[in-house]
Amino acid sequence: MSTARGGAARTLRVPGRHGYAAEFSPYLPGRLACAASQHYGIAGCGTLLIVDQVESGLRLFRSFDWNDGLFDVTWSENNEHVLVTGSGDGSLQLWDTAKAAGPLQVYKEHTQEYVQRSCIMT
Repeated sequence: MSTARGGAARTLRVPGRHGYAAEFSPYLPGRLACAASQHYGIAGCGTLLIVDQVESGLRLFRSFDWNDGLFDVTWSENNEHVLVTGSGDGSLQLWDTAKAAGPLQVYKEHTQEYVQRSCIMT
């Protein structure tokens, strides 16, 4: 992550990661969650970044790694510290930003990636 003086950055750049989804916390003003993946999500792992917007820019609060690309993120409606991410392996991960380790739980229901096919009528 590139940073400015004081440990805060105006632009969040995480080498080797590409952002797919971002959502502000409905509870904590200025807290942002970002789901990111390596190699544009084609291969590699993913990272959940929790960023705080401070007066001097952006500051990384916490990050979590996952073994597949992360493509979506949303905050819990019931707990200010809990998020859910969706990954390329078909699983959902439940994270707690109050804890440095995670995820709290993994839900794996899909066995393969979903690909939408369109029908062409002639």
